[in-house]
Amino acid sequence: MPDIDRKTVHEQLPSNALKAAMGGHSAAGQKARNDDAIVGKVPDNEYQRHLRGVVACIADGLSSARNADRAAQLAVLQFTRDFYDAPESWTVQNCASRLLGSLNSWFHSQNRSGIADNEGFATTFTALILRSTTAHIVHIGDTRCYRLRDGKLTLLTEDHSAPYLGQSEVLTRALGIDADIKVDYRLEPACDGDLFLLTSDGIHGSLGVEEMVAILREAALGNRADLETTSRALCDAALAAGSTDNVSCLMVLAQALPSETLSEAHSRLTRRTIPPVMEVGNRLDGWRVVQVLHASTRSHVYLVERTEREGRYVLKAPSTNFAGDLRYLEGFVLEQWVGRRIRDRQVMQILPGEDSRFLYFVAEFVEGTTLRQWMADHPEPSVDEILPLVRSIVSAARVFHRMNIVHRDLKPENIIIAADGTAKIIDFGSAQVTGFADLRSEPIADWPEGSLNYIAPELLTGGEAKSLSDLFSIAAIIWEMLTGQLPFAREGAARISTSEEDRLRGVFDRLRPDLPPAVEQVLQRALSHDPATRPQAMSEFVGALGRAGESTALMRTEFVPLIERGSKEMWRNWALIATLAALVLAVILFGRLG
Repeated sequence: MPDIDRKTVHEQLPSNALKAAMGGHSAAGQKARNDDAIVGKVPDNEYQRHLRGVVACIADGLSSARNADRAAQLAVLQFTRDFYDAPESWTVQNCASRLLGSLNSWFHSQNRSGIADNEGFATTFTALILRSTTAHIVHIGDTRCYRLRDGKLTLLTEDHSAPYLGQSEVLTRALGIDADIKVDYRLEPACDGDLFLLTSDGIHGSLGVEEMVAILREAALGNRADLETTSRALCDAALAAGSTDNVSCLMVLAQALPSETLSEAHSRLTRRTIPPVMEVGNRLDGWRVVQVLHASTRSHVYLVERTEREGRYVLKAPSTNFAGDLRYLEGFVLEQWVGRRIRDRQVMQILPGEDSRFLYFVAEFVEGTTLRQWMADHPEPSVDEILPLVRSIVSAARVFHRMNIVHRDLKPENIIIAADGTAKIIDFGSAQVTGFADLRSEPIADWPEGSLNYIAPELLTGGEAKSLSDLFSIAAIIWEMLTGQLPFAREGAARISTSEEDRLRGVFDRLRPDLPPAVEQVLQRALSHDPATRPQAMSEFVGALGRAGESTALMRTEFVPLIERGSKEMWRNWALIATLAALVLAVILFGRLG
C-alpha cells in the first residue's frame, strides 16, 4: 500500500473505528498429519483496518491428496497476504474472486502436471472479511462459518457435498479440483458483539449446534486469549465426541463497529478548519497565492508557489458554504485519496498531505486549455479533427475504470488539453470508488453546477454508477463538440424524462448536415437512457465513431436539377450538336422519300 500522510488519514477516519479480536486452534487429532490450516489478521494500523478490514481464513486439505497440507497452508497464507496488497478500490467480492481464481489455477496446473510430487493440491476454503459494519463470507467446500448473536448460533455457509452411492458425503467443490471454480459469496450485516466461528468438518461433523452453543455460553469471550482458549475447548470436545479427523477453529469477535452518527461524522470531517477566501499575495502554510483560478459557492482554487519548491501548483479548498455538508466533505476527502493513488500522466496528481489545521489539498498545475475553450476555438470540427481528442479522453477515463473508480462528472471544464493534444482530467470530487461503497455515510446526490447536462440518467435517478455512465458523459461532450449544442439541457430541471431521447432524433442532422448520418447513430446509441443498449465497451464506441466519420458514401447531398449543373458554354455546345444532328437526320429522311 502506498505510504501517505498517516496523521491526515487518522483525522479522516471514524472516531470509533473497527475493533476486533481473533483467536483459534488447530490440531491433527488422531491423524499423523494436520491437513487443516487457519490464518487471520487484525491490522494494527487503523487506516488499513478501516479500509480493508479484518480477515480470517480456514482451509481443510483433502486428506486423500498428496499435497493436501501444503494446499491448505498456501490457500490461507496467500489469500490473507494478497488481500491486503490488492488495490483498495477493489470490492471485497471482486478481490476474493481474483485471488481464489489465481490459487485454483495454480493448484489445478500442478495436479495436471504429470509430476507425482506436484500432484494432490486440493483444499476447501472459507474466509470471513469483517469490514465496517458488514461481514463478507467467501466459501468453497465443507469448511463452515457460523455467527453467534444473542446466544443463537447461525450457519452462514452451505456445504458443497453430496451423498455418494447412498453412503457418506463427498465433496463436490474445492480449490484445485476443476479448471474453473464457483465460489459462494455472502454479505451479512454485523453488530457489536457478534462472534464469528470458522470450523473444519472435524468439529462440526462431531458436535451439534446445541453442543457448540453450550461450550460458547460457558466461555469468556473478550480478547484474543479467551478466543484461543475457547477454540481449543471446541477442538477437544470434538475429539472427545469421537472425531477421527483434524480439528480446527478460528474465532473473530466484533468488539466495536464504526457506526457513526451524522454528528460524529461531521465532527470528524470538520476537525480541520476550512481556510478563509484568499487573495493574491496571501499565504497558507507556506504556500503563496499567485492567482485566483476559480471561485464558486462550492470551492476555491488558487495558483500557488512555495520558496523551497520549484514550479507552481494548485491549491484547492472547500467553500465555507459547505462546512456543515457531510456528503460534500466526504467527497472532498475522497478526491484527495483518488489523486494520491492514481499515477498516470492523464490524471492530475495530488501531493501528499501536510500537518495542517486547515482542510485543503495541493496538486500539480496542469498547463493547457480547457476542453471548453478548445470547443470555442473550434466551432464546427470534423470527426477526423476531434477523433484524437476523443481517444485521449477515453484513455483518461479508463485509467479510473481500471481501479474500479467511476468519475461520474466528466464535462468540458474538467478536462485540460495539453499542447501535444493529450487530455488530462483535473477534477474528481464526485468520483465513486466501488470498493468504498460500504464506508461512506451517504451517496453524493447533489451535483456540482454545470454537471447535470452531462450526467447519465441512471445516476440522476439514484442508480448504480458504472463505466457506461462515463461513456454517456463522453458522448454528450462529443455531441456538443460537433454541434455546439448540448444533447440534453437539464440545468434547473428537477427531473429527467425518457422523452428526451425522442426529442433528440433529427436534431443532429439539422445542426450538422455535412456529417455522415452514421455519426448521429453512434452518438444516439451511447446517449441511450438504458445502459444496456449503449456500446458495452469504450473501444467499441471509439471504433464505431471512427468508422462513422469515414462513411462519406452515405453523406447527404443537396439535390441540384440537371439544367443547373455545368457551365453555360457547355450547354451551348450541346445545343449546337443536337441541332446539327437533327439537320442530318432530316436530309437522310428527305432523300429516301424522294
